[in-house]
Amino acid sequence: MKYKIKVATDSNKMQWLYSQDWEYYDYGDCKRHLQIIFPYRQEMKEDEKYPLILLIPGSAWHKQEMYNDIPQYAHLAERGFVIAAMEYRESDIAAFPAQIEDVCNALNFIPQIAGNFHIDTSKMFLMGNSSGGHIAMMSVLFNAHGLCKALPKISGVICESGSTDLLICAKGKLPPWMQIRPSAVLLGIDKIEGNEEFAEKASCSMYITENIELPPILLIHSEYDSVVSVENSRTLYEKLITSHHNADYYELEENDAHGGAVYYDSAVLDIIQEFCEKCVSR
Repeated sequence: MKYKIKVATDSNKMQWLYSQDWEYYDYGDCKRHLQIIFPYRQEMKEDEKYPLILLIPGSAWHKQEMYNDIPQYAHLAERGFVIAAMEYRESDIAAFPAQIEDVCNALNFIPQIAGNFHIDTSKMFLMGNSSGGHIAMMSVLFNAHGLCKALPKISGVICESGSTDLLICAKGKLPPWMQIRPSAVLLGIDKIEGNEEFAEKASCSMYITENIELPPILLIHSEYDSVVSVENSRTLYEKLITSHHNADYYELEENDAHGGAVYYDSAVLDIIQEFCEKCVSR
């Protein structure tokens, strides 16, 4: 059978393109890369620019899978964000705070490719899920205290399901297939128990004080997250607010998702987009 159909055509509708494996730093024994997903439309102007989200994947601080979530990231690109998903040194080859150094190096690399992907370097956000949320938050906290190389201006931080308090994480039961806590590997120790001072120094709360400047923070966490307890985000939000910092917290009621498709639902993307627009309009 032969058919003819009519479909809607909009040549100016926002689409996305993907450019893979941009090396942002060579440490000699390992190279780290960015996956770039960027907005595209046929009538795009040469001087058109879009905010950047440096996206830090969750991986329990181990080696990251950098490609499976490209279609999810594309939902943000369709809303007018350039996404740079960064590969960072896994805890198995570099202990904390090496991952913060990776964030610094990735952000310092961005201006070199800004023209290629229509990036507005005056509007840059950090976004991470799970261990990536921990790295995003610790990066701006270390920066605020002068504990790392100075970061360029960060317009805001989006922390999803963040494992931001390693002492809270240590209260959870280890799955039977896991012999050592990922947070212990991150810190280069055998266990958190008996080494609480190391875990505290790699947790967000102790660095949140009234006398530091932080960008606006958006926290999102599932109420029944069984991988990273929601108490991480509840505790972090309370500390941010009592220390008079700008923070919003959305708890996904009766939901147990730890990242994944739920966090790219249109309702969640609306929250992220509204947060980013509010940050850059200040």
